[in-house]
Amino acid sequence: MLNKELRELAIFASIVLLIALIFSYILFGITGIRVALGIIFISLPFYLVLNNFELAEGEKLVFSILLGLTIFPSLAYLLGLVVPFRIAIASVFVLLIAIWLLLRKYKSK
Repeated sequence: MLNKELRELAIFASIVLLIALIFSYILFGITGIRVALGIIFISLPFYLVLNNFELAEGEKLVFSILLGLTIFPSLAYLLGLVVPFRIAIASVFVLLIAIWLLLRKYKSK
């Protein structure tokens, strides 16, 4: 039964994402799609980190978007003062994914 619920959640999330991308494209063109995908990608590491804690799906989604829109740009900006911003963005993303992997490793023990 859990597998069926997970499959339904994935289908629902895909439909919502597709509708959001179409809406962004209609309003802002290709730039709107890039912004929507950017918000998704900067929220992804925080969603994965929050997945290690016992939160509901809605809570994880909202908290990951809020953390992604606040902490990720702040860390990228601070690191961007030292290195080029594109490298800073990639470094912060990799760092947050590494934090998720460490949390998952230590939580499983």
